[in-house]
Amino acid sequence: MKIHFHTIKLNYKLIAFFLSLILIFSCIFIYSFTTASSNKEGIEVPIIMYHSVLKDVTKSGKYIITPSTLEEDLKYISNKGYTTITMTNLIDYVYNDIPLPKKPIIITFDDGHYNNLGYVVPLLEKYNMKAIISIVGTYTDNFSKTDEANLNYSYLRWKDIKQLMDSNIIEFQNHTYNLHSTSNGRMGCSKKSYESIDTYINILSKDILTLQQKFKENTGYIPNTFTYPFGSISKASIPIIKNLGFRASLSCATGINYITKDVDCLYCLKRNNRPSNISSENFFKNLLK
Repeated sequence: MKIHFHTIKLNYKLIAFFLSLILIFSCIFIYSFTTASSNKEGIEVPIIMYHSVLKDVTKSGKYIITPSTLEEDLKYISNKGYTTITMTNLIDYVYNDIPLPKKPIIITFDDGHYNNLGYVVPLLEKYNMKAIISIVGTYTDNFSKTDEANLNYSYLRWKDIKQLMDSNIIEFQNHTYNLHSTSNGRMGCSKKSYESIDTYINILSKDILTLQQKFKENTGYIPNTFTYPFGSISKASIPIIKNLGFRASLSCATGINYITKDVDCLYCLKRNNRPSNISSENFFKNLLK
């Protein structure tokens, strides 16, 4: 029997080629699977970001919605089986292993608009939900002095904040004392490019701690979460926020959070801004299961 060695060699080459292909595709699959898994480990926690709520539909826009839109959102969230939690609940899960509900969600309101008291709180009560309000200290101080309470333009006063805290419906957090602006070449509380790290630490720490002290003096409570104005985050700010005692921070980056027992997962949490002119179903379709 005559053996054709060149044919055998060719077959070996084909076998080696196909084995190489299998190995490559296996590696790609394993890499993709492990990457996806590592990015999605932990408890899935969507965070929704609201600002002002006004009845006048002509004022609706990227950061202003109507009470009716908010109510439709709360109905949708409830019908999907989600339970609202506070930042303290989230922190307690990570640090103290206190269980979270099966489908947790966090609702946040930035800046501390007075209409949050007038329109938001009654709806939260109606649907048995909780929310986070992050205030800007100077806004609250100014309206506490003038004692104005107008749903169209006022901000929460310290007496309003104390009242809401006692209701256990709203949890308050720190949105800076006087850095919620774009003036003087600074975007929110971000670091200027030419600024020394020591100068930045002093400016940021002084501002944030001023509001922490205001909270303590007026309510006896100290916030555990920092909310970045405009979502402007400097890398230099992250260790500062941690060193000031905050257990978590909120950004404006979009997406869903996956909460593990790693405390670092609590910083720069993603939120999803809720604009007007979009239905609840379309807004939540990629956020809620």
